[in-house]
Amino acid sequence: MTRLPLAALLIGVSGFVAACGGSSASGSTTTSTGSNAAYSAPAATATAAAATSSSAHVTTLKLSADPGGALRFNKSRLSAKAGKIKLVLTNPSSSGMPHAIAIQGHGSGKVVQPGGTSTLTTTLKRGTYTFICPVPGHAAAGMKGTLTVR
Repeated sequence: MTRLPLAALLIGVSGFVAACGGSSASGSTTTSTGSNAAYSAPAATATAAAATSSSAHVTTLKLSADPGGALRFNKSRLSAKAGKIKLVLTNPSSSGMPHAIAIQGHGSGKVVQPGGTSTLTTTLKRGTYTFICPVPGHAAAGMKGTLTVR
């Protein structure tokens, strides 16, 4: 009598374990895949959309060092929409000295010799920023301006 209920119990437990394991594994896989598919795809799409949006909208602002060698830019005021901004500084061959472009507290382009171009790309929020030539002494001598981000 003990054998029959024990055998029935083992068969029942085996069936339960198989059902739970199979159900759990299938349910887990299906649920996990379903959950990942449901949640990953929108996140990836949102990320891709954000990347496309931000890379698609870059405001490029061009300026030049003084061609006569004065320590100033050809523009003292620039403006752009908030977001990704690219400053492109042309250093004319006639300037006679190296220059670069920088936004105080937000990075600097490389210093270039006459005839070169210095570029800085950064992301800025609304506000007022100072752009300068980071070559020692140039900003202090007046090679700076105001960038208004709206």
